[in-house]
Amino acid sequence: MNQPAVTPGGRLHRLMAQLAARPWAVVVAALLIAVCCLTILIGPGEQGLRLRVDPAVETLLPIHDRERTAFDRVHALFGDTDAVIVAVQYPQVFEADTLARIDQLSTRLRQLAGVRHVFSLATAPNLLAEGDLIDVSSFTEQAARNPQRVPRLAAELQRNPLYANSLVSADGRTAAFALSLNKLSAEEFRSFDYPARIRALVDEVGGAEQVWVTGSPVVAAATTNALFETLQFVLPAILLVVVGLLGLAFRSFKATFSATLVIGLALIWTLTDFVLLGHPINLVTSIVPPLVITLGLAYAVHLLSEFFDPRAPADETGAEAVLRTWRRSGPPLLLTGATTVAGLMALMLNPLPAVRQFAVLSSIGVTVSVLFVLVLLPCLLVLCHCRQSGARTIGWFERMADRLARFATEQRSRIAVVAVTAVLVACWSATDIRIGTEYIRSFSEDAQVRQDFEAINQRFGGATLVSILIETHVDDALTSPELMQEIEGLQRWLSEQPEVGASVSFVDHLKLINQSLNEGEAEYFRLPDSAIAAKQLLVYGGSEEIRRVIDSRFRSALINVRINVDGSIGIRDFVERVERRVAHLPPPLFASITGSPVLATRAVDDIASGQFGSILLALVVIYAMLALLFTSISAGFVAMLPNFLPIATYFGLLGLLDVTLNPTTSLIACIVLGIAVDDTIHFLARFNADARAQANEQAAVRSALRTTLRPVTLTTAALCLGFLVFTGSDLQNQVEFGALAAATLLVAWITDITVTPALGSTVRIVTLWDLLRLDLGQSPQHTIPLLAGLSTRQARTFALLSNIEKLPAGSRVITEGDNARDIYVVVDGKLRAWVERSGEVRQLSTMGRGATMGEAGYFGQKRTANVDAVSDVRLLRFDSQDLERLRRRHPRIAATIFRNLNRVQAERIARTTAMLQ
Repeated sequence: MNQPAVTPGGRLHRLMAQLAARPWAVVVAALLIAVCCLTILIGPGEQGLRLRVDPAVETLLPIHDRERTAFDRVHALFGDTDAVIVAVQYPQVFEADTLARIDQLSTRLRQLAGVRHVFSLATAPNLLAEGDLIDVSSFTEQAARNPQRVPRLAAELQRNPLYANSLVSADGRTAAFALSLNKLSAEEFRSFDYPARIRALVDEVGGAEQVWVTGSPVVAAATTNALFETLQFVLPAILLVVVGLLGLAFRSFKATFSATLVIGLALIWTLTDFVLLGHPINLVTSIVPPLVITLGLAYAVHLLSEFFDPRAPADETGAEAVLRTWRRSGPPLLLTGATTVAGLMALMLNPLPAVRQFAVLSSIGVTVSVLFVLVLLPCLLVLCHCRQSGARTIGWFERMADRLARFATEQRSRIAVVAVTAVLVACWSATDIRIGTEYIRSFSEDAQVRQDFEAINQRFGGATLVSILIETHVDDALTSPELMQEIEGLQRWLSEQPEVGASVSFVDHLKLINQSLNEGEAEYFRLPDSAIAAKQLLVYGGSEEIRRVIDSRFRSALINVRINVDGSIGIRDFVERVERRVAHLPPPLFASITGSPVLATRAVDDIASGQFGSILLALVVIYAMLALLFTSISAGFVAMLPNFLPIATYFGLLGLLDVTLNPTTSLIACIVLGIAVDDTIHFLARFNADARAQANEQAAVRSALRTTLRPVTLTTAALCLGFLVFTGSDLQNQVEFGALAAATLLVAWITDITVTPALGSTVRIVTLWDLLRLDLGQSPQHTIPLLAGLSTRQARTFALLSNIEKLPAGSRVITEGDNARDIYVVVDGKLRAWVERSGEVRQLSTMGRGATMGEAGYFGQKRTANVDAVSDVRLLRFDSQDLERLRRRHPRIAATIFRNLNRVQAERIARTTAMLQ
C-alpha cells in the first residue's frame, strides 16, 4: 500500500498536537507576553497608563492637507485663533461697580498659567480724540477715571464696529472675555481644567449671576473627558456582558474564567499597540478596545461550542479534545479572522489619519484575539479540567434549526425575492444619506459644555469662530486703497449672511483709527485715500489688537468671523458660500477660510471620498478570499450574496433615520461586512463537511444549522450587546455607532439563518482547507487511472466534489443485480469481485488502489457482480449528479475525468471481448 503524502494540513495537525501535549508551555508563554505588555503599557515610574488622548480635530486631517497647512500658517502669523470665550452675566454691565469687577476679573484671568492675553472691556481700547491726543485707554479705565462717562459707554460700544455685540450682549447684562492661550496641547489644557478655574475666579471676584465658558479648547477638553468616561463605562460593561453571556451559555465557571482571561490578554496587547505605535485615543480609535473585546467574545463562543460538543466521545482525553476543537473550529476561525481583518484594513483607503489608525489597531487586535482564542483558550480549558458536565442543553436550538432548515429549503425562491426586494428598498432609502456630524450637539442636552456653548451662541449671535486668511505675497500690498475696499466689500457681504454674528478685520481698526484722529466725526469713519496714509495709521495708530489681524509686512491679514451654526452641514454650507465669494477677489488677493470648525468639517467631508472605496475594496478582498477558500468563483459569489443585505440595510437606515455619515458611523459598513461574513463561513464550512458525509444537501442544511445556530446566535447576541453598550456614552456619535452596528448585525444574523442556508443548499463546496487536508496517497494522478492527467490539486478537487467513504473489512460495496448508478474508485485497501452461479461462488478479480468499478451501472446496466472489502478500504464514490456539478464548476477537470472514464470503459470492453475469443 502506498504511503500517505505529507500535506500542509498534516504538518499543521502535528504542530497542534505538539501544542496540545504541552498546554502549560502555551499558558506560561502567554502570561510572559502579558507581563511584557503591561510593562510597556504602564512604564516604569508612571502614575497611570501611557495612553494618550487627542481630540483635536486638526490631527484628523492629513499632514500635508491644504486646509491644515492654512490653519498652521494662521497660527504662525497671528497666534492661536481658538480663544476660550467666557461670558459672565451681571444685573447690568454698564455700572461703575460692575465695570470695576470686570477689570479685576480680566486681571485675574490674565494671571492664569498659559493665558497670553485677555480681550474684554478692561483691555479693549475705546479710541477717543482729545485735542491733538488720542485716548487709547479701555472702557473700564475711562469709567474709573471719569464715572460720569459710564452712562455713555454703552452707546459708544454699540457704535464701535470692533466691539458691537462682541464684548457685551445686546441686553447689556452679559460681558464677554476672550482668552488667548499660549501654545498648549489639548492634554495640557484638560489637565489644568481651565473651565473650573475660570468659574472659581468669577466666584471670587463676585457680583456675577451666571458664567458660561466655551471655545474649541473647551470643547476638545470636554470631548477628551467624555472619551475617558465612555471607556471607563464601556470596557467594564462589555466585560460584564462577556462574563454573563459565557456563564449563561455554557454554565461553567472554569470555561467562563478561561475565556474572559483570554479576551483580557488580547485587550492588554491591543492597548499596548497604542503605546508602541504612538497612536492616540480619539473619537475614532476609542472604538478599538470595545471592538476587540466584543469580537474576542464572538470567537470564544464558537470555540467553546466545539469544545463542549455533546457528540464528543465520553472517554476523550484533554489533548484529544484540543485536537478535535482545533480540527473543527480552527479553519473557520482563521478565515473569519482574516475576513474581519480584510474589512478593517479596507479602511486604509480613507484619507483621514484617525480612520487609518483605527484600521491598523483594530486589525492587530482582531488577529491577536483569534490566535489567543484558538491556541490559548483550549489549553486553559484542558488545564482547568473542563468537561462535558459543564456543557449546555441544545434541544431548543436543534428544534429551531430543523424548522429553519425546512423553511430555507422549501421557500428558497421566496426568500431570494424578499432579500432582493429588501436590498433595493435599502438602496433607495440610502439616496437620502447626508454627510456630516454635530459637534456640540453630540453632547447630551444636560452636558455643561453644550449648555455653555448654546447660551453664548444665543447671547452674542454666534459662538463658533472661523477665520478668513487674506494673502498677497507682496509687502505693503494690503495698504492699497483698492485692495482694502475689496476686503471691506467682503465684510459687507459677510454681514448679510444669516450665519454671521460679526466679522472683524484690520479694515475695521483702520476706519476706527481714522475717525478717532478726526475728533470722532462720523464722516471720517472710512478708509484712508492713499496707501501712505493707511500705512502711517497702521504703524503709529495701531494697538496690540491690530497685530492679531494683520502682519507687520502688511501682506497677510485675517478676518475673524463669528457664526451661529455648529454642525458640519451648516458650516459646510457657509464655507462653500464664502469660497465662491472669495474666488472673485482680484489679484494679488488670495483667500482661504480656516479654523478648527472648518478643519473638522473638511475631515467629515473626506469620509465620502474614502467610504465607498473602502467598502468596494473590502468586498473584493473578502470575495477573493472566499473564492480561494471554496476553490470556486461561483461558490465565492454565493458566499458573498447574503452579506450584501446587511450592508445595504446599514446605508438604508442612515437615510431612513436621518443619521449622518460621520467619522464613527462610517466605520460600521467595513466592520459589519468583516463580521457578518464570519457566520456565513461557519455555516458553509459545516454544510460542506455534512454534505460530503451524508451525500444529501437538504439533510446537510439541517445538520449544519443544528451545529451552527447556537454559536451564531450567541455570538450575534454578544456582538449586539457589546455594541449597544455604546448607547450609554455621553457622545451622540458613539450612541449612533452602537445602535446602528447592533441593528445591522441583527439583520446579518437573520440573513445567515435564512438566506445563507437557502443559497448554500444549492451548491457543493470544496474548501482550500479540505484540499490541503485530503489524503489521496502518493501521486494520485499517476497511481489512479481515472485521475490521470490531473494535477494533485485537481485530483483533490474532484474527490471532494464526490464522496470519500471508509468501509471496514467484510463490508459489501456492490450487490449483483442492483440498479445503483454509483461508480467507485479504490484509494486504499483491497476488494474482491465475485458472482454466485449454480450455488458455486466464483471469484472474478481482486482489486487494489486505482481500480474502477461500477461503471456498468453508471451507463444504465444492473450490477453484474458482488464486491466486498477484503481489508479496511477508502473509496471515492460519485454519480451522474456529481459529474454534472463538476462539469459546471470545473469543466477542464470534468473533461479529463470523462476521457479517463471512457478509456476505463473501453479497456473493460476490450478485456471482455478478449475473454470471449
